[in-house]
Amino acid sequence: MQYLTTIYKIENSEKLLQQADGLIVGIKNHSTRETSSLSVLEFEKITAITANLNKKLYVSFKMMLHEPSVVEFNNLIKSINDLPFTGYIIGDIGYYYLLKETGKDIIYNPETLLTNTYDLNTYFDLGIKGTFISKEVNFDEIKTMLTNKKGQLFMTGHGYLNMFYSRRLLLNSYLDEINKTHDYHHENMRLKEEKRAPLHPIIEDQYGTHVYRSEVTSTLDILDDIDNLDYLVIDSIFHDDDYALDILNLYKNDLDLNQVSKLQEKYNETWDTGFLYLKTIYKV
Repeated sequence: MQYLTTIYKIENSEKLLQQADGLIVGIKNHSTRETSSLSVLEFEKITAITANLNKKLYVSFKMMLHEPSVVEFNNLIKSINDLPFTGYIIGDIGYYYLLKETGKDIIYNPETLLTNTYDLNTYFDLGIKGTFISKEVNFDEIKTMLTNKKGQLFMTGHGYLNMFYSRRLLLNSYLDEINKTHDYHHENMRLKEEKRAPLHPIIEDQYGTHVYRSEVTSTLDILDDIDNLDYLVIDSIFHDDDYALDILNLYKNDLDLNQVSKLQEKYNETWDTGFLYLKTIYKV
């Protein structure tokens, strides 16, 4: 199993890559919910670093693909595709048809759609190199997918999971409704439900509104059982590169329960197992 991590600053690349097998980055005006938003020149610099170290580098496009952005997106790909990086992570299957002739690996991450082996292998048969396991499937289902997969499987192993994404600018609409001015694009905001205690991180950008789980999802409990997973992703959103390095050290070295408690206290966050041990059922 290899480890990928998000990154904030290019100057921390080599430090992170001492522990990680690769990086995931965003491109300015084309990526959302990423810790980095690189210009093309900055992206060129980081491709040189990862290529020199023989490490993986993926560009992430999680946003929904809309017709007005296709031409600009194609121009971006023409400007970066010849650089030495591994591939693209896409959230909308439409990107596949724009990227399939690039010669780069294409990794499909719709976040909630790939919940069974048939779905995974359908996309592998289509020509997609790798897919992310959906965040809502449980441990037994993950084991089945790992046994029967035809291609590379990725999984978000640690971090805040996005649980809601709307293309609409909901914070903007709400603040307009109550006639309040707020610089919410540049502040860490939390959403409080009326009948529930947890605070959910919330982001709004040009691509819409994004709400996260209140707890950090951790896969420390199952590492030994998913060693045939191809890539485990550490997402450091809402933190920094030091956080990513701390988490990588924890996951890649012998698990120390005391260290787990210290890190949760250091970063003032709660970790849980997400959906790993929840049964997949419907109730009417």
